[in-house]
Amino acid sequence: MRVLSGVLACALVLVFARTADPASEFAPMTETEARAVMAAADRHVRAADKTMADAITAGLRRSGTFAHLVLALNRSDVIVYIESGRVLPTSIVGRLLLAAGPQGTRYLRVQVSGHPKSNDMIALIGHELRHALEVAESPDVRDDAGLIALYQRIGHPTSAGALHQYDTLAAQDTGRRVKAELKG
Repeated sequence: MRVLSGVLACALVLVFARTADPASEFAPMTETEARAVMAAADRHVRAADKTMADAITAGLRRSGTFAHLVLALNRSDVIVYIESGRVLPTSIVGRLLLAAGPQGTRYLRVQVSGHPKSNDMIALIGHELRHALEVAESPDVRDDAGLIALYQRIGHPTSAGALHQYDTLAAQDTGRRVKAELKG
């Protein structure tokens, strides 16, 4: 009975979390704060080009959840590069890849497709930043095998027959929350 009670409690928490008001408990940044975060030499979320930097800055200014993700990643050992995924397979709008780096720092590449100035793109970046935070919170993820093991444990497969394509409820909820804040 103890196990069943724990499962039921988890199910109730998930139901509550999925129906809760999407308003953020975090405040978005001012223009000055967002520009300072994006210009900091020690920032952990980095854009591949100016267009993507503008999208990230807009996310910081317009969504408290987005700003919270960036600040949390800035306190981690993960550095995230965000780029437009011009070569993404047609069935994928965003993905997270582990990249090689020096010992002690983990590098991730986020590739997203879509119009960089749209609310959908900023929400997609927020979704992928949540995945980056999932990796940051898992110190054992140091290689592809660790990344796959993490998402087999916390995620669910996104397409039948697709090898190693996962998503998480937390990232889906984050994307929805960021999009709601952007519409605000």
